[in-house]
Amino acid sequence: MARKDAGGAHHDLPGVHGDVAGPAAAPRDVDDITILFVDDERQLLSVLASNLEEDIDDLEIVTASNATEALDRLEKLEIDCIVSDFKMPGTDGLSLLERSREVEPNIPFILFTSKGSEDIASRAINADVTDYLQKDLGGESLTLLSNRITNAVAERRAREAVEDTLTHLQTIHERISDAYIGLDDEFTVTYLDADAATLLQDDRERLVGERLWDVLPEAVDSPLQAEFQRALESGESVELQSHYEPFDTWFDVRAFPADGGLSVYFRDITERKDREAKLQEVADGLAEIGEHTETLCEAAEKLADAAGEDDVEAELAAGLRKLVGGIDSLESIADPDRDDD
Repeated sequence: MARKDAGGAHHDLPGVHGDVAGPAAAPRDVDDITILFVDDERQLLSVLASNLEEDIDDLEIVTASNATEALDRLEKLEIDCIVSDFKMPGTDGLSLLERSREVEPNIPFILFTSKGSEDIASRAINADVTDYLQKDLGGESLTLLSNRITNAVAERRAREAVEDTLTHLQTIHERISDAYIGLDDEFTVTYLDADAATLLQDDRERLVGERLWDVLPEAVDSPLQAEFQRALESGESVELQSHYEPFDTWFDVRAFPADGGLSVYFRDITERKDREAKLQEVADGLAEIGEHTETLCEAAEKLADAAGEDDVEAELAAGLRKLVGGIDSLESIADPDRDDD
């Protein structure tokens, strides 16, 4: 371990080696901690460093005697935790806390001071200090400080790991071709990607925290609501196509139970539905033409039977039979799911 004081010189402590100003190493675990001690009592800093090294492995200590130096260290180095006195030249520990959080919003900040009072403790809590300890160089107090430092750093790293995972998952969702909405068990929107906001014709930030049925009021008591409720209660995924009249849009929707809520993937299939509707119109028209042509074909065949094979009526009947066959083929293309009786 090495200690770097406000003057910039390095002072090796017994049995400790290292350089806090060196290049950043690979991602560190909880046993590799860099703390920033802010106190104008240099002798006290040396005593604290010597004692803390016994409790925290791979500890690196950076020191500063005032807020300006502390903020400079914080901007230039990778600091895991700040331990600060309350009283210091030019300002106090709570002002440093506020300014530190402007640089590093999630930096753990422990107020370690001999100037303790209920008023200071109350102000520290209101300022969202990570911890507040009375300054005491006794073994029990220093052990408590070591534990608080280790716990604060571990909690921060765990929180950042979760945030990194969520960011990674959100990135995956953004790359999926379908739009995505995350819902809790009250159908409140907890997350949605940009595509979902576009399809829902609203602002992404405004939609988060809204109930889905307030966003889509016309979907209340619809098959979409019923299926989402069924998925939530049964724990089974559902899939359906739903038309939302206010948007004049067809959606293909898949909902999967997840974390007590639903993960919903959906896409706009309006163009496909329009094509299917037009093809159905063609199929219906061809079927109607086919019915009339079939009637003519039957009449022509009766004439052909009476007139003989070489008669004009026979040629007409043969042509009509070909026409009916062609219409049947077109119907099959336009409506592949039709029933052929």
